[in-house]
Amino acid sequence: MTAPFGTRNVEAAAGDIYADYLDEYDSEEILVITGAPTSADTFRDALGEELSGAATPYVTSLVVHATDVLNQTDDRVILSDALRRELLHRFLADYEWETEYLRRASEQPSFIEDVDQVIDTLSWQTVTPDETPELREISAALDAFHEWLAEHDHMERGQLISEARDVLTGDDRGDVVDFEAVLAVEFEEFFPLDRAYLDALTADCELVCVAEENASVRRTWVETGPVTEYVSFDESRREPPTTPSNRPAATAAYFADERVEADPESGAVSVLATDSSDEQLNAVANEIESLVEEPDWQYDDVAVATKGSGESVTDVIEAFERAGIPTESTTVTGFGDDPAIRELLAVVRRLAADDDDDALDHGPDIDGSRAERMRGMESIEDAVRWWATASGLKERVAERASPLDARSQFGNVRRAFRMAEFLEATEFAEATWASFDEMLERAHEYAPQQNQTSATDLDGGVRVDHLQAIKNESFRAVFLVNLVDGEYPGDASMTRLFPTERVASMPDFPGVTEIDAADVDATFPTTSTASSRPFARYHTEHARRRLAVGADAASERLYCCLYEFEDTALEERAQASRFLTAAYEALPWVTDADDPQITNEQAAETYLLSRVDDALAEVRRANSQDVTVSLDDVEADLGEIQELLDRSGSRGDELRRALRARVELASGEVRR
Repeated sequence: MTAPFGTRNVEAAAGDIYADYLDEYDSEEILVITGAPTSADTFRDALGEELSGAATPYVTSLVVHATDVLNQTDDRVILSDALRRELLHRFLADYEWETEYLRRASEQPSFIEDVDQVIDTLSWQTVTPDETPELREISAALDAFHEWLAEHDHMERGQLISEARDVLTGDDRGDVVDFEAVLAVEFEEFFPLDRAYLDALTADCELVCVAEENASVRRTWVETGPVTEYVSFDESRREPPTTPSNRPAATAAYFADERVEADPESGAVSVLATDSSDEQLNAVANEIESLVEEPDWQYDDVAVATKGSGESVTDVIEAFERAGIPTESTTVTGFGDDPAIRELLAVVRRLAADDDDDALDHGPDIDGSRAERMRGMESIEDAVRWWATASGLKERVAERASPLDARSQFGNVRRAFRMAEFLEATEFAEATWASFDEMLERAHEYAPQQNQTSATDLDGGVRVDHLQAIKNESFRAVFLVNLVDGEYPGDASMTRLFPTERVASMPDFPGVTEIDAADVDATFPTTSTASSRPFARYHTEHARRRLAVGADAASERLYCCLYEFEDTALEERAQASRFLTAAYEALPWVTDADDPQITNEQAAETYLLSRVDDALAEVRRANSQDVTVSLDDVEADLGEIQELLDRSGSRGDELRRALRARVELASGEVRR
């Protein structure tokens, strides 16, 4: 079954199918498979409305289901993403590359990280390049890595689908299949291997798949056209189109297929424009605080979406931390910027120094007696657990962090404990403090990397993720940030390992490269670029579709955020995204956001200092130009800020003292 674009349409179609299933099967006999772990809760809640009492739909993602199959039938250890990255680094550190390009590239500091991205994609898709020499060699390195893991009874998560599929087609199938019917949602995102897994899973039971039209962002990065071109069913049905229920949904539909609907007259779509990217995040934080001041709004009603993962997500999280806004993310764990991890890392660095006096003198002071006791313990895991207790880490985390941040920090410390446990149990590396230091350093360095295989179970903060991670989820307000042309569409960067022009000519690269105009037309109904090159057109339309997916996650308010100048020395002007410009012209309900009010401490500080600076400048100008200056407006502004600080209690008093000190500095009363 295909459903018109829109999460609500997909949920309605899935609900109808699920209700029909319930006429024939019990709920525990019906398996619902989603394309991504992050959307499992969405469909569990939506389909749960079809059940009565305390019954819960049996909903899981493809990856999680494959993991369960292997946990029941295979004794090999499935590596976490962090441990897999660590072992791949160790494996490739001394790997001898044969092609000249890879030999030269391997001398660059970022090489292992860059080649890792290609290896990871090859592993998940189980494709074998056969034309490009460099890709053939990378594929051979992946095979050698898997053999190395298998020698020690390990596997990486990229092997999950293929290994679990072998189980489903073997003698152990009866031990893991315990359902009579399967409903596959988000079918538009199923890779070829995913479809093969689903075929093996449903060999002797009923299957219905729901694919959302013009919504695939994950699969269309590696495969052109609608998924229905690659499969055949006994029966196919297309749900009739429905009218979007609100303005964010209508805007999403416009991004997806250039459909201009009548004004739904409910909901709001606002353009939030600022001078710089930093001011953009400050304005977003201020608007979020304004929303949660309303009686029925919470932080977890809000999501902020970026185009990519990694640093772009981390930048938003850090900006919100400075503004005092709690956050959560399914792709960034905070491991790289966690005070508890930094503290543990300092201790491990000291122990790894192996009595090198110069090394011991660097970094924060470490209790020498504790360090010596840890060095004398036989188990690294026991030593770090003892240190966490003896040093009072748990109490310090609880005192200095909010409940949500404290839970995240405790989770990161437990992750460090598991790393120590793995190091002592594995034969891949020596169980030494130097080896643990290397592992912890690397996990800390690459913490912002995207986690593709699981979702972090957090609640209570503003959701900050890349666009694909919020697909088919619902938030009352969604902020789409960095809507400038350099980002949407931006450049089609497939990998940092090869130049884009080289990638575009690789027919066996694990992604959409060699394509023609027919491929573009078959995949996207939109035409938002004048480029004649199919490769550029394809990835331009793909960027537009990502915007559609992000906009569709908003149920009440959608904010399109951008800035006017790049954060460069030349302050180059940033053009608004062509997609936003077109929507602004075509959709009458897309309007400029109201001027923000001061609703948080950071906004108060920034505005106060700007007003003081302006007032001082006016007074100096009045003194030199013999003009009269009225301070009534300044007094009114400061009164509004004073009221906010009064409501902030002790925190407001601290901020007031800090602001007074900065004002004295600005007025010249004190010097640095």
